[in-house]
This record gives sequence, C-alpha cells and structure tokens, in this order.
Amino acid sequence: MLRKTLVYNNILSKIFQVPDKIVFRWGILFPVLILMCISLITLKYTSVNSSFFSSTFTKQIVWFGLGSFVFVLAQWIRIQYFQEYAFHFYGILIIFIAITYIMPVIGGSQRWVIVGPFSFQPSEVGKLLLVFVIARVLADQKGNMNEIKLLLLILFMALVPALIVFKQPDFGTAIVYGFIALPMLYWSGIRSYYLFSVIAPIISIISAFNIYIFSIWMGVLVMVIYFNQPKITMGVPQFITNIGCGILSPFIWNNFLYSHQKERILTLLNPMRDPHGAGYQVIQSIIAIGSGGIWGKGIGKGTQTQLRYLPVRDTDFIVSVIGEEMGLLGIAVILGVFFTMLYWMIVYAGIISNKFSSLTLIGFASILFIHLIVNMGMTVGLLPVTGLPAPFLSYGGSFLLSCMLILALSTNIVNHHI
Repeated sequence: MLRKTLVYNNILSKIFQVPDKIVFRWGILFPVLILMCISLITLKYTSVNSSFFSSTFTKQIVWFGLGSFVFVLAQWIRIQYFQEYAFHFYGILIIFIAITYIMPVIGGSQRWVIVGPFSFQPSEVGKLLLVFVIARVLADQKGNMNEIKLLLLILFMALVPALIVFKQPDFGTAIVYGFIALPMLYWSGIRSYYLFSVIAPIISIISAFNIYIFSIWMGVLVMVIYFNQPKITMGVPQFITNIGCGILSPFIWNNFLYSHQKERILTLLNPMRDPHGAGYQVIQSIIAIGSGGIWGKGIGKGTQTQLRYLPVRDTDFIVSVIGEEMGLLGIAVILGVFFTMLYWMIVYAGIISNKFSSLTLIGFASILFIHLIVNMGMTVGLLPVTGLPAPFLSYGGSFLLSCMLILALSTNIVNHHI
C-alpha cells in the first residue's frame, strides 16, 4: 500500500507543482472576458425561443464555468511535463485520431471517439499536443541539423495528423494542423525564403484553375527566386516543381477532394451558382453583415438572425449575427480585443528565454489566429466554409474548453518564466 502511494505521489509530482505565484495577465485575460460577454449576449437572443436549460446561452455559461475551473487547475501543471513527454503525446494523438476511423459515422464524418454515453473529438486537444511536439523538436535543435532537413521534419510531423484528420473528413481542422508549424518555424529562426518555398506549391495548385492568375503567380515566383536564390541549380528545380504542381491541379481536384469540399470551393468562387443550396449560408451571411451597417440594427433586432434566414447562427456564423446586430463597430471591437490578446502573447513569447515555452506560446497564438481568420473569412465569402468556430465567441463545449486550456497554459507559462 505504501509502495503504491509513493508511486502515485511520484506520478503526481511529475505532472503537478504548487505554483510560486499566480498572476492574472490582464493583457491576455481581459480581451477573453470581453469576447465571452459578446458571445453570451449574442447567444441570449439567438436562443430566445428555447427553454432556459436547453438554450445555447445556458449551456455556454456552464461550459465557461467548467473552463474557468480548468483554467485554475492548469496553473498547477508543470509545463516541463509537456516538454519531457512531448513525443509520447504525439504518439497518443496519432493513435486517437486514427481510432476515429472505426467509430460510427456522425453527420457524415468520423471525428469522435465514443465510449458508452461519452464522446470526445481528439483532434481538438490534438492541436495543443502538436504544438508541444513541434516546440520540443525546435527547442532541442541547437544548430545540429540543417535548416532544410529540420523544416522537412517539422512539416512531416504536422502533415501526418493533418492528413488523417482531412480524411475523417474535417478540412477545417486539417488546415489548423498544417498552419501551426509555419509561425513556430519562423519564430525559431528558419529563413523566410524556405517557408515561402513550402507555401508556394500550394498557391501554384490553387492559382492553376485560372490561366491568367497562374501566369501572374509564376511571374511573382520567378522574381522571388531570382532575388533570394543565388544558385540557379537550386532555383530552376523549384520553378519546375511549382509548374508541376499547377499541372497536377485537375488530378488533385478529381482524386483527393470530397464532393462537398469541391462544392464549397465552387461556392467560394461564385455563391450565386446555387443560391438555395451550397451558396445559401454564405449569401445569407453576407446579407446579414451588410445590412448591419456601421452601428448595427440593435441587439436581438437582426432580421436575418431572428427570422432564422441565417443558418448555424450559434456556431459557425455567430460573427454574422454580431455584424448584423452590432454592426461594423461590434466587429471592430472583436478584432481589437482579439489582436490585443495575441499581441501580449507574442510580447511574452519574446521576453521568455526558455525556447520551448516561447515556441509553445507562439503555437497557441497561431491556433487562435487561424481559427478567427478562417471563421471571419468564410462569413464574408473570402474563404470556403470549413466549419471552424470563432474562439471564445462560437457556441461549443469541447472547443471552448480547448480554448480555455490554451488560455490557462499560456498564463501558466508566463507566470512560470516572468
């Protein structure tokens, strides 16, 4: 019995520690409180016809309360624990998102691990685990590995879970997994030109659907290669690779994308091609935001929202509701407080001398940034509808908890190192 107690105490001591201090970093926390207030006000009126206990407003309060408990609990976690066991967490991530393939299909996809009455989406927490393993690899490299080899290693580690998630299918989360690595690589000191070389083939594939845009892009690519790649023997293969990626665009379109993903891309290019079907969400969202003007129609008075023309208004398109009822002013407040939070996360990352912790903060900021940008982009028809919610705004239990955990661990890191 004593031996078991010692083992448990040893395990707990590896995971938890009594913090020297808990300081509320208001540069990070205050913007979140504003975003949550805006979210709850919006959900209060979008769920006005629901009973109190079944409304998204009540449920969001419960999830926020649970998230606040997670926030406090996370202050006792040893951040070094995530560094020490980063590779173990990466293995667990791959196993759990792979397990979803043998789970029941829900809503046309297999994203959840279901155990009895409980279910969870491993790809949500997986974003954090991916940040830890990338931060660990980059922190361990002290000039021992060639930059290109390190870049390829990190991209491989990010693309493996991204491709598994993409096939669930969950295109939005796959984008997040792929994006996380780039800001972290840049922060670690990888040359910007190498990162451009990674992004360039993706742009080549997308631009190849229009010969004029593709020609302009090839001209830009030639100029970038000319001014950044002194060896022609390296520049020519890169140019040929991008030409090849453009040629392969029809093959990728026909063999790698699901029908609903193709439909979303076509809708992005022309929402009016199917105004009552695939383009309906985007059209109604644009109408809602446009009708809000500068000051908005007033909270609870949005016609697109309250007459239910706007679909999924509590989750994917909650920003559209805010745009209609609070106007451009409401959107400006959201962007202002959100980027204030990101600003302080980046400032703290620059102050912290511990490379793992600094990179982890950048990874967390990247997750929140890509979620907001993609969500807001799809509400105005600039990006395809992917189902990515807006951090601290959209209704959703598991997503809100993951955002609160990001907030908690970020505060933990800052308090531990500053």
